[in-house]
Amino acid sequence: MMTAPTSYLYVPGDRPDRLDKAFNRGAGAIIADLEDAVAEENKNLALDTIIRWLDGLPAKHAPVWVRLNTGRRQEKELHALASHPHLTGLFLPKADAARDVEEVHGLLQRGGHDLLLAPMIESATALVNIHDIAAAPGVYQLHIGEMDLAADLGLTSGPNESELLYARSLLVIASRHAGLLPPVAPVSTEIDDHDSFRASTQQLKRMGYTGRDCIHPTQIRIASEVFSPTTEEEVWATEVLAASSSNHGAYRDLAGNMVDEAVLRRARDIVASTAKDSSR
Repeated sequence: MMTAPTSYLYVPGDRPDRLDKAFNRGAGAIIADLEDAVAEENKNLALDTIIRWLDGLPAKHAPVWVRLNTGRRQEKELHALASHPHLTGLFLPKADAARDVEEVHGLLQRGGHDLLLAPMIESATALVNIHDIAAAPGVYQLHIGEMDLAADLGLTSGPNESELLYARSLLVIASRHAGLLPPVAPVSTEIDDHDSFRASTQQLKRMGYTGRDCIHPTQIRIASEVFSPTTEEEVWATEVLAASSSNHGAYRDLAGNMVDEAVLRRARDIVASTAKDSSR
């Protein structure tokens, strides 16, 4: 399974000017949006705009996803987009149960299409059904839509966002249990408060997230920095792995810390992530 980007940038599907600039923003992946970012009267325009934009993309580019609508519009969008060679996958908003994913996957399979699927967890029902959703066919990675989730739960988040910890942890656990990549952290509406965005992104990294959805280009750099290994982490991982070759089982390193298989696994992940970044 390929390694997921550290940043995804949402771009409204009815804004060709923003779509044309999307790949210049530094995001690891682009999400062309047909859902919340587009007014109801512009939905058809957005679909046509995204298709024209996809048609004009070069052979090589960052992964491109499209967030579909729900309900009757979704099938129309699927038929229009499923065969496009420049499309990586589809975001499925408000995926409340495995059947929401299975229906899309079935339509794609019957048409001979093999797009990746990213269900969005945005309700209490989705949280209850999350293990089934994560295990549904075609699922690549889970994303969390916290604004819709908070509205569904009647939840108001405080400064440290502790009210969302349970839901956030549940995505990490379900993803791991299903053998998926770690989930992607939610968008933040704090566009100008970079310190707050960085702090919340660091907290989400500590929780097990490995990337973040962004709604503004200024958030991309912060997300990429947070989810990329620091120089200190790279040095530590290299030294730990080098020392492990001459030790058997758990051992004490020069700093007096125990090193066992769990520590070595983290070190391997850091080295692998560093290798991925250097190959770009």
